Amino acid sequence: MIRYLIFFLILFSNNSISQLNDTLSEKSFTKKSTILSSILPGAGQVHNNSIRPIEIRNKLWWKLPIIYGGIGAACFQINYNNQEFKNVKKERISRLNGNPPLNFSLYSSDQLKIIQDQYRRLRDLSIISLLGVYLIQIIDANVEAHLFLFDISDNLSFQFRPIYQLGYQSIYFTTQISINVKI
Repeated sequence: MIRYLIFFLILFSNNSISQLNDTLSEKSFTKKSTILSSILPGAGQVHNNSIRPIEIRNKLWWKLPIIYGGIGAACFQINYNNQEFKNVKKERISRLNGNPPLNFSLYSSDQLKIIQDQYRRLRDLSIISLLGVYLIQIIDANVEAHLFLFDISDNLSFQFRPIYQLGYQSIYFTTQISINVKI
């Protein structure tokens, strides 16, 4: 598994260096960033690092521990809640077969059913949280790519102009918004 991770990191880092020499196409760059983030969590954020200005290029790495920490915490919770669910279920089935209580002697069979349902619910919520972290990091990579490619040069201008029109026994107020791009 580690070999594949190192392979992907080398592949993405070489690809991002070659991207600097080419002209940036916003649609293809954001699409590539989203796809990379979908394949390997955090890869889209690493890919977006290639278009950042030099002075803030190293400030990317704070996102990767958060992404992998969220994924790891969700996986741990899924595993823990699933194990407890199985233990309680095994105890309930053992009691229904007429065996004496083994692990959960303080609880009745009805209480074990409630506990089992709680662990099932927590396991399902942990799965949803894992999918949420995964989806949020994909959205983050996409939005970050769009924002870094957004044109903020001085060649843009914005004008807001109210227009008054006189009609028969009425006055109309309208607005006109114009955006000029100087090339």
